[in-house]
Amino acid sequence: MAVVGTLGDIVFSVSKKTVKTFEGMKWDSSAKYATHDRHLKDTLLEFTGRNADSISFKMNFSAFLGVNPIKEINKLLEAERKGKIMRLVIGNKPYGKYKWVIEKTSKDLERFDNKGNLLIAKVSISLKEYAGR
Repeated sequence: MAVVGTLGDIVFSVSKKTVKTFEGMKWDSSAKYATHDRHLKDTLLEFTGRNADSISFKMNFSAFLGVNPIKEINKLLEAERKGKIMRLVIGNKPYGKYKWVIEKTSKDLERFDNKGNLLIAKVSISLKEYAGR
């Protein structure tokens, strides 16, 4: 099994029997500015810091690729609902200055079998940088 990366104890991996990876990763960052009005002059911007970064990506879970979609969704939900603080590592490189929390997940439950078992799901995941105190 080739490990592509991890989000805490959630492993992104590829092997002959399973595919559990991400796609479409987007990393957003922004700065904060205060605007000061000045009499008969242009406004003045003052840098006041930075906003927390965010990362979003999608994961496809398919029973046909050796993954139990509902089990993987439940792992993500548990981390989201418990506010678990996790390091994002891809290719042995940590991403971001701080660790991350799952801010939001959106789940597309696409295909079920005749017994109601989930076969294919697509999950959109939004992470928020967690700087601590």
